[in-house]
Amino acid sequence: MYEQKLTSLSPVDGSLWRETKKLLQYKRPSVPLKKPDNSYAFSDNAKAEVFKDHLHETFQPHYDILSPEHIDEVNTYLNLPTSINQPEKYFTPNEVKKTIQKFSLKKAPGFDLITAEVVRCLPKKAIVLITYIFNAILRLSYFPMLWKFSKIVLFSKPDKPLDMPTSFRPISLLPFLSKVLERLILRRIIPHIITNNILPNTQFGFRNSHSTIHQLHRVVDVISTSLEKKLYCSCIFLDVAQAFDRVWHEGLQFKLKKFLPSPLYLLIKSYLTDRHFHVQFNSSTSEIAPIKAGVPQGGILSPFLFNIYVADQPTMQETIVADYADDKVILSINEDPIIASSNLQAHLNHLSEWYDKWRVKINQNKSIHTTFTLKQGICPNITLNNVQIPTSDTVKYLGLFLDKRLTWKKHLQTKRLTLNNRMRMLRPLLIRNKCSTLNTKLLIYKALLKPIWTYGLQLWGAAKKSNTNRIQTFQNISLRRLSNAPPYISNHALHNDLHIKTIVEEAHIFYSRFHKRLQTHTNPLIKELPIPTLPGNPNRRLKRKWYRNLLQNFNV
Repeated sequence: MYEQKLTSLSPVDGSLWRETKKLLQYKRPSVPLKKPDNSYAFSDNAKAEVFKDHLHETFQPHYDILSPEHIDEVNTYLNLPTSINQPEKYFTPNEVKKTIQKFSLKKAPGFDLITAEVVRCLPKKAIVLITYIFNAILRLSYFPMLWKFSKIVLFSKPDKPLDMPTSFRPISLLPFLSKVLERLILRRIIPHIITNNILPNTQFGFRNSHSTIHQLHRVVDVISTSLEKKLYCSCIFLDVAQAFDRVWHEGLQFKLKKFLPSPLYLLIKSYLTDRHFHVQFNSSTSEIAPIKAGVPQGGILSPFLFNIYVADQPTMQETIVADYADDKVILSINEDPIIASSNLQAHLNHLSEWYDKWRVKINQNKSIHTTFTLKQGICPNITLNNVQIPTSDTVKYLGLFLDKRLTWKKHLQTKRLTLNNRMRMLRPLLIRNKCSTLNTKLLIYKALLKPIWTYGLQLWGAAKKSNTNRIQTFQNISLRRLSNAPPYISNHALHNDLHIKTIVEEAHIFYSRFHKRLQTHTNPLIKELPIPTLPGNPNRRLKRKWYRNLLQNFNV
């Protein structure tokens, strides 16, 4: 019976992916939830109430960060009458229909249970009526209250104690039509953001044609240059406490009012205020609670509103800034470690004033200070609000582990352990399975194992062979087990017969394709990344290879 099931697995009808999902899904035990008074909640209804109380306290501005003078200034400005502007361009039924078609059919619905599949089946007349409602909302600058109500479900975070509410990640489910309207509003807002040059070029998060690899390329390029020039690169990686959940609404409205026309500003103001939620835990739901701060989780507008809120952070000529949403890196380079740290400290002092002003809190204990250098000197410690930032020789940034000498050893060790663990979980389908075809096994490898190590390959692909061999060895073992190849078949022949490229070949392809798109990018910080053949690159004194070397003697 089991052999027949394995034989029938197919990616076409989804049976293959359903089976892999069962293997990879870890069912956590149901444990009591600890309340603030140290008592325990056992029933689903009691747990839902505990989560509701925890999230209600989370969706509040930081009560311990107050600047009364600035709060009065913000409130005074918000109470001023808005300017008179022309009405915004109305939505058309064709625009609404195209927006609906772009939504995925696999998204969970909100409390109204209306899904994208249902709305796609509506007749033309219904689309016209929905357009009337959207245009009335735009004309009145009023966002319906029912469309601001969110149903929150929670998923446990990996390697966290299950008896604590903080160990669960909330997922907010909003009504589908509200998300359609948000996307339409965003199209009206983006031209004003671009015209007024609101977002700095250093912010790569939630922007078209900007990826984590682009920002990582900038950071790694600066670090590599400092190593080649025998300099100290002192960096701080800041952790913002509950960045999206505690955005100060009045402060955000203050910044939006500066550049948005009054109809759009008043609509966003209505969108942010009077929001409510309830928590669903299994079959139980909690009482309704208000949201007093934060950008709405799950909303289309939320990432852009957060970027606007943090767009005016201070910068300095002596330091380099790299932002990806709430992940912030500040780099200071100098031949003297004391000067490198003093420049970094000066920038942090300016940032500290900005954080206090706009009620943003930094986790000093989770932030990391790292010095990238090949020298023996040590950069002095950095403090924020008189609290020392912990130092470490290795830091994780946007999914990659960076060590102080940029050898990628820690990153590749971690990826190898992750690959080994996932291979063990998929063993029934990949190794013990004698019924499925080789093509099916290779498809599982390419879909569920290969993406783990290909992330960031553009950057770590030029690492020392002793480090990249950790991944290459895993691939050799995997292909040999999948195909049941005898020992006398070489790894080279195995790769050729299965049409699988080696790690080095994949690295050449990944970086060559990535580099071709850099010169046509709209962001000057990406477009101006150094090209190997142009002046401006440091003189090579180290034997190590850069990722730019992946372009040499190779054609895609």
